[in-house]
Formats: sequence, C-alpha cells, structure tokens
Amino acid sequence: MNQRFSEELDPAELLPAGTLLHQRYAIDGVLARGTYGITYFGHDAKTGTQIAVKEYFPYALADRAGENRSLMPKNKACGGLFYLGSEMFYRQHLALTDAKGSSNIVTVYTAFFENGTSYAIMERLEGITLERYLRLRGRRLYPEECMFIAASMADALLVVHSLNSLHYDINAQSIFLCTDGTVKLIAFGAAKAGLRARHPVDDTEPWLDLAALARTLYEAMTGQAVFEDEIAPNANVPPAFFDLFRRMLDQSGRYGFQSVFDYRHALACVDVGAECPLVGAEEARTAFQEPVRAIAMPSRPAEEPAPQPERKKSVLDRALDAMESAVTTDPKKDEPEKEMRIKKRIGYVYAGVVAVALILALILRGLIH
Repeated sequence: MNQRFSEELDPAELLPAGTLLHQRYAIDGVLARGTYGITYFGHDAKTGTQIAVKEYFPYALADRAGENRSLMPKNKACGGLFYLGSEMFYRQHLALTDAKGSSNIVTVYTAFFENGTSYAIMERLEGITLERYLRLRGRRLYPEECMFIAASMADALLVVHSLNSLHYDINAQSIFLCTDGTVKLIAFGAAKAGLRARHPVDDTEPWLDLAALARTLYEAMTGQAVFEDEIAPNANVPPAFFDLFRRMLDQSGRYGFQSVFDYRHALACVDVGAECPLVGAEEARTAFQEPVRAIAMPSRPAEEPAPQPERKKSVLDRALDAMESAVTTDPKKDEPEKEMRIKKRIGYVYAGVVAVALILALILRGLIH
C-alpha cells in the first residue's frame, strides 16, 4: 500500500479538524493517506477516548465533493467499483467488532456509512509498523523477533478466521509493534481484495493470509523480495523457519497448511526462541520524522541496512492499475493520441508489405537470370 503522510496531502481531500462523524466521533488531525483510504486521529466526544478513524477513500475512484464533505465517484465507470469497495470495507470492519479485546488485533469499536462512504472507528495504538521498525533499526529482522511476530500473528489470524473473514493484505505495514510489547494486526484489506476480484471476495481460503505472512517475514529477515512465492535458503533464515515458510507459501495442497491451527502447530515445532521487538514511546512519537537514523543495538553486531526492493506487481495489480487509469482518463483527451497510434501501425504494416514485395521480386529476378 502506498502511503503519504499529512504534510504531503491536499487539504481539499481531507476531513477538516473538528468534523463530527456519527454525531459522536471528532476528527483532530490526519495520520496518513493510503491508496484505499485516509486514517485520522481523533476522540470520542462522549467518553473522551482517543481513537483512530479510517475513511474508505480510494483516490483513483472518488473525489471529495466540495464543502459537503461527501465522496462521489469520478464517473459512472468508477461508481460500481467504489460502492463495492465501500461495502466490503464496512462488512469486514463490522465483523471485527466481535473481536474486541483480542490482544493481537487492533480493536474496532464500530463501523458505519456516512458522507457517501464507510468509516471504521478503532483504538489508537502507540508504536510503529514492522516496516518502520526495520528502517529505524537499520537492519534485518532477527530470528527471535520473527518467532515472536509469527506467534502473535498466529493468534491474530485464529481470531480473524474464526469470524469467517480474512485479512487479505498482510505486509510490513499491517503488522504493528506496540510500545507495550504486543504485536497487532492492522490495516485490513477486504476492500482492496474486492476491487482486485471485481466482486465480493471469498473468505474460505486461509492459506492466502498464511502465504502473505510468509512473504512478509522472509523479506524482513533477508531484505530480498519474494517473486511468485519463490524463496531460496538464506544465512539469516534458520532451516526450520525456511521449511515453515515454504509450507506457508505452498498453495497446491500437497505440503501447505489448510488452516491456522496447522500453522500454529508447525510453528511450535520450530526450535527458535522468541524475543519481543521493543519499541520505545519516544520512538513511536518521532517515528514519522525524517530523516530516519539507524539505532545501534549493543547486544548485536552491526549490520548493513536491509535493501528495500520494490515488490513486483501481480497480474491482478497491473489489471487494476490499468482499470484505474482507464476510468480516470478523459476519453476525448486521448482521441488524438489514439489516432496517431493507429496511423503509425498502418504505416508499419504498409512498410512491411512493401519490404516483403521487394524481397520476393529480387528473389524471382535472381531465379530467372
């Protein structure tokens, strides 16, 4: 998920501070803007509780409609996709309200429709994402830290899957390391998956989340991007972890896991100790300030910062990108360019025919003489 932070955002696309949602939840400011939504911080006007507010707002499909703060699809072609995504966002977060109190999932208090889109009201966490943690530490993830995160995610996915749901978007930005020593799963992606599939997504494929978790942890431990679920042995990955990752990535049904219970049992057999990736309160407060400086770990040898390769886009990602480009482009503006491309193609075909005719003529002339 591409993220932009508050200083990079256009104020016209944001809900202003002081906005009251559902006659209760006040917006105090903005945290970040992703491809599919905006995350704000705020408070519950009735209880004073600090909260996070997530607004479903895919910028490729919708715009803020002036002062009334409502979202409107960019055009008719965008409308169906926008409302499908909004419905999926609402349904997933409403289901997560049944998981309140889980120590490894961000608490969702409620979800509702307003301003032509959907919102989720969540607990406000203190900490940083796994992606940010690796950048702050300037190194790769240690096996002991990986074990702690892997176990935390097992508990989180047991709860999510028991609700007949999936996460759909596990990556280094959706694993959150809290200052209290817990690791939580955040940034659920049913809306994103729904748009990729162009219809309500299937909740009966738990290996999708397990494969995404394996890719995330392998990349965090090695600094190498995983393409087409192919991984290779690496000195930073203990053999037992490598075998676990291969099983998590196998979706053929021969060696892979059929449920989170199977994964959790296999994880218990990995002989690696668990160590909580500690995040200080000051680090959490300054996490989004640039430049990022590497923090030395005295108990460990210094390592080179892990490279951050760009993940290769899947066929579905490229298809959605093409769709978004098509539905947000003015067709009239493209007509001259399209006409020019057609003319060029005709010219190439004509030149090819002429060239073939000349070659045949020379061959026949040589045969005659």
